[in-house]
Amino acid sequence: MRGEIGHLLPKIPSKRNGKRIACIGAGPASLTVANDLMPLGYEITIFEKQAKPAGLMRTNIPAFRLPEHVLGEEVAAILNMGVDIRFNTPVESMQAVLDGGFDAIFVGSGAPRGKELDLPGRAGTERIQSASIWLESIAFGHVTSVGERVLIIGVGNTAMDCCRSSRRIGGKDIKVMARRPRKFFKASSWELDDAEEEEVQILINHAPKNFAVETAWLKALEFERLTWDADAKRSQTIDTVFLPADDVILAIGRTAASPPKKTPARVG
Repeated sequence: MRGEIGHLLPKIPSKRNGKRIACIGAGPASLTVANDLMPLGYEITIFEKQAKPAGLMRTNIPAFRLPEHVLGEEVAAILNMGVDIRFNTPVESMQAVLDGGFDAIFVGSGAPRGKELDLPGRAGTERIQSASIWLESIAFGHVTSVGERVLIIGVGNTAMDCCRSSRRIGGKDIKVMARRPRKFFKASSWELDDAEEEEVQILINHAPKNFAVETAWLKALEFERLTWDADAKRSQTIDTVFLPADDVILAIGRTAASPPKKTPARVG
């Protein structure tokens, strides 16, 4: 257990500097802004659409890695500086926020949307899911089980959270599928070690090609097996293989929460 650290934290000045900052979202980015600016005399208001703070730290990092009580203590240390946090308050208009008397807005809505894998068969079943949505569903108790054969596409730290979570809710044959050799993985070495200690298989040089779906039921995923040059920039296909799967989790990256603006078409 950690010792008392309150006396080591910066003091909040009794006299503020007169500047008000609005933060959109109560995830790591906005909490960092509050932690850094409150001691400088700024007034910070955080608008959060959920009923609890911490963003993806709460919904996407499994509790076996980041326990609830630890997360709660760390977040409280920041909010207790005097941050005005407004839960269940989604922001629909930046102008409305500015009209509320704020001098600046920090957009910390994060990147909670998982990237898609647009391959044949993708739209044919619900057993292919985005990692971010799937982990959030586990955190909220909406998902409590998974099929015995699970394929995780991607090899970052989120993929490690997915494979280890799969093990805890019923997955038995769990494979993490990587396009490139191990030295090019994005996941931390200790995350890989922890996953392999839990008997998760990590297969290198496999590129997803096609989802095999029959009557809306996922059967397998077809992969191209690759060889790479020394820098893993150019590949050649050796052959293709089919790996059976009950569930596929896509852990191939994230995109921003707000939809991108459409670029007007040019005329002439």
